[in-house]
Amino acid sequence: MSLRDDEQFFELYQAERFEDQLGYYKRTQKELDRAKTEAVIGSITLLFLAGAAGLAASLNTVSWLKLSFLLFAAIAPIFSTALAAYSALYGFEHQAKLYQDTVNNLLHARALAPIVELNLTETEFAHLLNEYVQEVEKTFQKEQGQWGQLAEHMKPPET
Repeated sequence: MSLRDDEQFFELYQAERFEDQLGYYKRTQKELDRAKTEAVIGSITLLFLAGAAGLAASLNTVSWLKLSFLLFAAIAPIFSTALAAYSALYGFEHQAKLYQDTVNNLLHARALAPIVELNLTETEFAHLLNEYVQEVEKTFQKEQGQWGQLAEHMKPPET
C-alpha cells in the first residue's frame, strides 16, 4: 500500500467506523441516562401523589371522592415500586456506564491516530495507523464482551 492509500483508508475508517460508532455510543449513553432519570422522577412523583391523595382523602367528606383518593393512595405506591423494579431490571445505570466506558476508551484510542499533517514516512504512517486500528477494534471487542457479563448479572438465580 502507498502512503496515499493508507491516508484514504484512515479517512474512511475514521469517518465510517470510528466517528459513527463513537456517535452511537454517546447517543445511547445519554438516552440510558435520561431513562434512568425519568424512572427515578416517575417513581418519586407517584409516591408524592400517593401521599397527597391520602391527605386529600382524610380531608374529604364526600364518600365516593374519599374512596377514590384512598384507592389512588393505595395503588400509586405499587406502580412506583413496579417502575423502580423495571428500571433496576433493565439496568439503565449499568448500561449507561458500559457505554460511557467505551466512549472514554475510544477517545483514548483517538490519541493514537496518525496525524496526516506531520508528513510521516510511509512506514511510520502505516505503523501508527495499524496501532490505532488495533486499539479501536480492541475497544469494540471489549465492549461487546461486556454484554455477556451484563446478561450474566441480570440472569435470575437458579432454584
